Amino acid sequence: MVDDLNGRLFSQFAMVGKSLRAWARSQTANQPSMTPGRVAVLLGLLGEDGPVSMATLGAAHDLSPRTMTVLIAGLEREGLVRRAADPGDRRVSLLSLTPAGRSLSTRHLVPAQKRAAVLFDDMPEEDRRELLRLLTATLTLLEPYGITAPGHNAI
Repeated sequence: MVDDLNGRLFSQFAMVGKSLRAWARSQTANQPSMTPGRVAVLLGLLGEDGPVSMATLGAAHDLSPRTMTVLIAGLEREGLVRRAADPGDRRVSLLSLTPAGRSLSTRHLVPAQKRAAVLFDDMPEEDRRELLRLLTATLTLLEPYGITAPGHNAI
């Protein structure tokens, strides 16, 4: 049986995750075609130094290969993402932002991400640091079970 405190903690984490996703989506409301998956792909590519494989980007954002295929096809049709075969392995698709994709990301998505982060402005800095410490500790607890968060060690 799950300890009541542990059960409540798990439930709160689930509710916070869902609520934070809704909050982040609300910050891109002026870009109605920007789903969380599209935002993840575009911002993920913006953070790369060069082309990245579709599989690597999808894994980093917990997007299935099928979801990535659909997302990339749409972003490619809109001229936001470019797909090319990896010269070393033609089965691998390399992704990069087009100038239009880079412009959209820097002009709209990065500011939306910053607007979303102001949610924590009303929390005292000491509490924010403690929350970050606890969230990092929670991610570390998952590692022995083979669950790792992309960028976790960079926190």
